[in-house]
Amino acid sequence: MKKLLFAVSALAALALLAPSTGFAQHVHPNQVGLWEFSDGTGANGTFVVGDPVVVFLVLLKPEKDGIPYETINAFECQLNFNPAGNLFKLGEVFPPQAINVGDIGNIGMGYLEYIVGLGADYPVTSESVDLLAINFMHTAPGQIEVSLSPTSAPSIDGHMAYQSVEGDLRIMYSAGGEDGNPDDIPVWIFDGNATPIETESFGSVKALFR
Repeated sequence: MKKLLFAVSALAALALLAPSTGFAQHVHPNQVGLWEFSDGTGANGTFVVGDPVVVFLVLLKPEKDGIPYETINAFECQLNFNPAGNLFKLGEVFPPQAINVGDIGNIGMGYLEYIVGLGADYPVTSESVDLLAINFMHTAPGQIEVSLSPTSAPSIDGHMAYQSVEGDLRIMYSAGGEDGNPDDIPVWIFDGNATPIETESFGSVKALFR
């Protein structure tokens, strides 16, 4: 009976740690990454080749000193593609009234730069902010890793950032690894899947019961 109870308890713990695409359960504040869905859930990559794929840039749990923001009004970051080539940007959808002054014409050179003023207070919904939707087409098999880094002229030296409506500039941390380094663990992979933190934790717990 005790063994059965232990097994059931272990399975329940594993179920809580398993990643879910049904609703957001964000843990780490002020993280930004690329996801399948606009609330920061779903896959972190795609195996689709030759057809358009929409990828969402999402900020998770924007806050200051543990106090969540209800809205933000600007953000800045750069997407880096390694290797460059075999990938086209078909377009992007910004929030209403947003203006981007970054360089978004050089995906062939391996980067897209976003320095975006949202033009209005943009709401945080379910602990996430859908910053941008980008429509890509991957034209040939072979992995392309996407990582995040600061822009060419960051507002906070060496960091990605967003701005609250109060005017606070806050650091955005890459969901893939250490902030500010283009060689970080990727946040998205074409012809692959960047492993979410939650999946790694799930595997580590499973190993305890083998």
